[in-house]
Amino acid sequence: MKKRKAILAVLLTAGMLTGCLGKGGSSTLNSESSRIFVTEEGTLQTATVESYAQQDYYNGDELKAFLEEAVSQYNGANGQNQVTLDSCTLDKGTAKMVFHYASAEALIGFTTQYEDKANLVESIEVNKLSEVYSQSESEKVTFIKASDGKKADEKAVSKKGASQAVVVTSANPVTIQTQGKILLVSDNVVIKDSHTVQTTKGKSYIIFK
Repeated sequence: MKKRKAILAVLLTAGMLTGCLGKGGSSTLNSESSRIFVTEEGTLQTATVESYAQQDYYNGDELKAFLEEAVSQYNGANGQNQVTLDSCTLDKGTAKMVFHYASAEALIGFTTQYEDKANLVESIEVNKLSEVYSQSESEKVTFIKASDGKKADEKAVSKKGASQAVVVTSANPVTIQTQGKILLVSDNVVIKDSHTVQTTKGKSYIIFK
């Protein structure tokens, strides 16, 4: 157990989670770099990915066992199947961990408890754009079209009401990947590819179909 905790400390709290973006544009989770993945149904996953110095005490089986125990303890305290470990690998200096969450609250709670700094957000909600459009208006959000990077007028935005809207608030930048193609983003969001963005500090809107 002591060795597992040492491994996790190195991977999660020593700045491991600052990897650059991998190749993007996919409608399936790209686990080549750390990110939050949002499906068309609004379900959430995280990928935690980074390089590490190869040493004998890094053992994939032990790390997996520790993470499974961490998930079990979290679920025991917060409800069955709130968090699931989908995969965990250590290979040739690269660590990859993928988790699935039953709710936004589970994602926030688990990443906070285990200091997953790359995927740590203060809030994240997935709704139809029509449900958050009035909120965005009151906040005077400026939307940018993903297709050409130009400002979208109010009429164009309102027509996308049936599309999914991810509203995320974070203290630090996070990478968000959507299963559907990104249509619009608030003007504080950096578009990386047709399915991937990087947020900035504060509240961000990502609209996808």
